[in-house]
Amino acid sequence: MKNLIYIIPAIAIALLGCTKIIDIDLNDDDSKKLVVDAEFSTLEKEHEVKLSISANYFSADVPTKATGASVSITDGVNVVDFIEMEPGVYKTDPLAKAIPNTNYTLNIVHDGVSYHAQSFCDSVPELDSVLVEFVPASGGDEAYHSVRISTQEKPGFGDYYAWQIYVNGVLENDTITEQLSTDDEFFPDGTYFNLIEITWLENLNSGDTVMVAQHAISKETYEAYFAILLQTEFRGGIFDTPPADVPTNLSEGAVGIFSASGESRKVGYVP
Repeated sequence: MKNLIYIIPAIAIALLGCTKIIDIDLNDDDSKKLVVDAEFSTLEKEHEVKLSISANYFSADVPTKATGASVSITDGVNVVDFIEMEPGVYKTDPLAKAIPNTNYTLNIVHDGVSYHAQSFCDSVPELDSVLVEFVPASGGDEAYHSVRISTQEKPGFGDYYAWQIYVNGVLENDTITEQLSTDDEFFPDGTYFNLIEITWLENLNSGDTVMVAQHAISKETYEAYFAILLQTEFRGGIFDTPPADVPTNLSEGAVGIFSASGESRKVGYVP
């Protein structure tokens, strides 16, 4: 610890001796952007598109909901319309669903500007089972429930997966920083995963339901998730790389991601 006391001032002096003016876009009124969180999957359900306007960098206000937009998704032949059900939240009818192995285009018109994004809906391996297993406290660690799944990884490489976790019907990882996702780069090709742990949960009660939604996402979606984590959860050290733009598939300077994906769901029960 004594060494740390002397190292920090040395670094501070070095940094003071290396000054450079950096012009950063702090998102003033002229640079506010449309923020898009859009998902369309092969599961028959109400799909959502959430729209907001980014806030000024120095503002303590929450981002403004983007209301009054026209939102639709098309495969080039069929069109699925979204209706604004609450400010900034647009939903399909409950029977809407994507078709596997199909390209989809998201179209948004807001304040006279047309935005577009494209995403390929990949097929998804079926979830065979979900196991919720109680793990007692040990070695100073608190007790928790392990969530495990069984599923067949797709043959070939270049596949990307994400998982949503619902407890008693409520989505637990509802932000990108909580997103569970991976690629198959280090998986043995065509591996069958038998009850592998994908996450753990606390404060569950006997009889609770845990539903896992497995998504086959695009490379662009996975890279956007990972980039957001790098800019948020994986930061905090003095040697972090400078902030960079997060990848997006949206046009006209909008930020966020549109993801079309295959989706398979399975429910497990807390013993």
